[in-house]
Amino acid sequence: MKEIEDALNGEDAEARRRAANLLGRTDDPATGPLLVRALGDEDWRVRKEAARVAVEVAVEWGLLPDLVDAIVQGENVGLRNAALEALERLGPRAANALLVALPRVPDGARKFLVVALGYAGGAGVDRLAELSTDPDPNTAQAALEALARIGGAPAEAALRSHLTAEDPVQRVAALEGLERLEATVSFAELEPLLDDRLVRRLALRTLGYCAEPRAVGALLEALSDGPDTIAAEVSVALGRLLSRGGAAARELEARAPSLDPAARTALRKIASVGPDAARRAATWVLLLARDHAALAPAAILAAEDRLAPPALRAIRAWGADAIGPLLDAREALPPYAQAAALEMASELAVDGAPDDTVEALREALRAALGTDHAAVAAAVCDSLGRWAEASDAAALVDIAQRLDEEVAARAGHALERLAARAPAAVDAALEGLPLEGRLGAGLLPAVAALGGTAATDRLQAALNADDPAARRAAVIALPRLGGVVAAELAGFALADEDVDVQVAAVRVLAELNEASDEPLGLDQLRLALRATFEPVVAAAARALGAIADAASAPRLRELVSEGKPSVAVAAMEALRTMDDPALDDLLVEALGASDEELVKEALRAIARRERPRRAARVALALEHAAWDVRQLAARLLGEIGTEDAAAALHKRAPREADRLVRDAIERSLSAIGEGHG
Repeated sequence: MKEIEDALNGEDAEARRRAANLLGRTDDPATGPLLVRALGDEDWRVRKEAARVAVEVAVEWGLLPDLVDAIVQGENVGLRNAALEALERLGPRAANALLVALPRVPDGARKFLVVALGYAGGAGVDRLAELSTDPDPNTAQAALEALARIGGAPAEAALRSHLTAEDPVQRVAALEGLERLEATVSFAELEPLLDDRLVRRLALRTLGYCAEPRAVGALLEALSDGPDTIAAEVSVALGRLLSRGGAAARELEARAPSLDPAARTALRKIASVGPDAARRAATWVLLLARDHAALAPAAILAAEDRLAPPALRAIRAWGADAIGPLLDAREALPPYAQAAALEMASELAVDGAPDDTVEALREALRAALGTDHAAVAAAVCDSLGRWAEASDAAALVDIAQRLDEEVAARAGHALERLAARAPAAVDAALEGLPLEGRLGAGLLPAVAALGGTAATDRLQAALNADDPAARRAAVIALPRLGGVVAAELAGFALADEDVDVQVAAVRVLAELNEASDEPLGLDQLRLALRATFEPVVAAAARALGAIADAASAPRLRELVSEGKPSVAVAAMEALRTMDDPALDDLLVEALGASDEELVKEALRAIARRERPRRAARVALALEHAAWDVRQLAARLLGEIGTEDAAAALHKRAPREADRLVRDAIERSLSAIGEGHG
């Protein structure tokens, strides 16, 4: 204790901070005065540490009155702020001490107690409601803010009672509090405030939380007849009405198509240059109004992933009518928003757009193929996958060559889809193209989609490419060929020097086998269980487990026994899928492995298997040297929940030295007890 006190009296701020930290570990309420002293230290780091400690010990040590005294004293501002921070974090636990102190506190200091009560939960609402009418304006203001922080029906009722207050500051505080709480306020309560110059903006915003259809008329009237300066507030309120749904939202949706010119003009301006929330709301309302001017800001918001889903649905409700305006609007947009506009137009055309509209869309997409902007190029390729014609094949190949790997992949996907409609054009566009590097990775799926001997030859050539990415892409494209040839080529790729190519080959073989009525690639998959690279072996084990290949079980058992973590876990999963009878003994054997992660996987596998002596086998791990293994075993025994599981936990509990494991044992025993009860 003497050492801590000396450190707190010293000149070294870091030493004082460490001393404040140590106070919480003394478990001695007699050190309370030292902690209060640390709360008033000249260095903010010491005060911060002392406040943290105070939250932990104040109730147990009886320090709440000291903290209250600290926030109402006027000599040390740092002490007041640190004590206030501690009381705020103590929340409801400090409520009674604050309420008891209120009568004895000087008027000038009462507001600090009121601020703290705002974090004390519902216990102080009634007293705060009284204090909101206190003669001292600072106390009354603090009480209103505290009520807004607490929330709930009583707090909202207290705030509403101030909407008719003579003091405009109280009316503003009440509206701000109700807005903060997103409280439903009746139109009758807000209507008188709409002509109140001092609170009109706030009242309009709060109308967004009025569920009555009459709120819509008042907001639209303010939009049409009011100054431009309130358009943002009205837009926010309209957005709130739409987000909340109900009768008011339906009223706004019904009236939106008949918005008068003044309202449309105000909303258009906000949708283009307003504050963020107002801009999104104004755009939404204009979309409901089928206003073409909304499509440009809507494309920008959609590109930024900030357009509300119902607003997107409003665009879709236009159907093909929005396609032309979207295409017109995109020309003035930044590139990333052009991409969104093209994607939206393409999606809208799917549901039966007129031929001339579809042709206009194609022309816009073709014109955009000349872009150097990757986002626009990707959007164009995605859309052309649906709308491209034979004449577009060469342009898709060109953009794949010009831009980055992502665009090449998107162009390849578009060509793959086009190959089903115009195979000769796609074949001609790809003919003679060296399919290596990023280009090969992007376009090889389109080659495979063409099928036939030529496609097989090109994929086989790509499997010999210098670039491993191109070889991997060729492997991934093989399922599009299908059949025995694809399986043979995938088997060939198992000998590749690149581990990613080999793993891709295993996955393709599994896919081919699953898609075929006859066994395909089984021999190659079994061979992969003896590959050099562990990821390849693990992938093969999972694939063979998925198809329940009993012939691979002996090798899978060997892999579990060998104990290489990633491979052994995959082999365990495969054998569990097969319900292999030898797995139980293998899992118990794995509990003695040196790798902790493997032991934990074995434990999880044992716990998942409904077998006799399951709890006894999991309980073996309660003696493991690693604390995290013991912790997992304790948790799993709690989930098993049997009497023998509880017995094992009781037996271990007195000998367990690690606190985290003890906690896990206690939680599991508690869970088992509740389950049996």
